[in-house]
Amino acid sequence: MRTAKLELAIRSLFVQDIGPHAFEVVIVDSSPDDSNLRMLERLKSEAPYHLRGLRKSPEGPGPSRNLGAKCGQGKYIAFMDSDCKASPEWLRCGVAAFDSPRVGLVQGRVMPEPGAPHSVFNWYIQIDRESFLYETANIFYRREAFEGAGGFLPDMRPTAEKPVGGEDVDLAWKVKRAGWESRFANEALVYHEVVRMKITRWFVNHRLFICPRFIRDYPELRRFFVLGYFYERTQVWVLLALLGVLLTPVTWWTLILLLPYVIARSSESSRTL
Repeated sequence: MRTAKLELAIRSLFVQDIGPHAFEVVIVDSSPDDSNLRMLERLKSEAPYHLRGLRKSPEGPGPSRNLGAKCGQGKYIAFMDSDCKASPEWLRCGVAAFDSPRVGLVQGRVMPEPGAPHSVFNWYIQIDRESFLYETANIFYRREAFEGAGGFLPDMRPTAEKPVGGEDVDLAWKVKRAGWESRFANEALVYHEVVRMKITRWFVNHRLFICPRFIRDYPELRRFFVLGYFYERTQVWVLLALLGVLLTPVTWWTLILLLPYVIARSSESSRTL
């Protein structure tokens, strides 16, 4: 249940070693009922920091993050998703990485939750170096840089169960284009939930559909793509398979063309989804 996951995320902030008076926590909720807000009211008496809950209509994750940032007061804005848990050093190490007035964003490390089973059909995010995607599972912005770039874009399918995404990539590269520097904070660690994924989600990486937009808007990202166009090697194989379907009847040749994609997807980590 999402409320239970959110509570774990909030409670992981109870033990931040930066000190409870050095930060505030703003939760923005767009769920169909008030379960999350009722949980937040219950936690307020336990939280060692200022905890605030806001409610808004569904518009995708971008506008919700923008509202949370607008209502916050800090010089730095830290984002973590509700399916993550922060290590005690998270905030302190993330803020410490702003070691120059020219640093506008800091990306932290993301690892799968300890002890969770890992398999081909499990989904999680893992980030162990600066990623050109700048996922909001663990990201910090200097408020000046965040506001100057205009915040996150709304999602293309704001009410869908699975957003299209890409607003995190867009904002980070707007900040970098504005001349701000970026850093990677290895010790600013959060743990991401490991969940079983549907076979359709395993078979098709949803980022494949938004990569053309990334390259169109930010041509400098081509250097991160396979052959300048493909998000990952497996995308090359699936394109080959689709061409086989279009050019030939659905026969065993189609399956042969698809086989390299299946093998590649099976050998790669679920973290790339």
